[in-house]
Amino acid sequence: MSVVDTVQLLELRTKKAAGLIAMLRKEKAELQEKFDLVNTHNAELEEYAETFSTSNKLIEESISKAMENLSSIDGLDDVLLMDDTALELEAAEGFTSGDALAMEEDIDLDSLLDDSHTL
Repeated sequence: MSVVDTVQLLELRTKKAAGLIAMLRKEKAELQEKFDLVNTHNAELEEYAETFSTSNKLIEESISKAMENLSSIDGLDDVLLMDDTALELEAAEGFTSGDALAMEEDIDLDSLLDDSHTL
């Protein structure tokens, strides 16, 4: 191999090395951007977790105080619900659990319109 061939080979390898360095720098910059984004999201999640934990403690304390207040009322558990109230609570519970959807009664639209007030 002549000196000229050796110099050309060296020049080619130098160009390849420079191209590889440029590509690695670009990849490093992209990875740094992604890392910064992940770091930002991580900080946001840490703040959210801290806020959630604080809120959760406040809710637990409020529930505990409410339970203590209710426990301090003598005879509260001995109070009977009125029949109408018990029926209303039962109907509300049934409605909440989906019993209203299971009703097979057809609604008569004409009777609803007859009962409505005119504007």
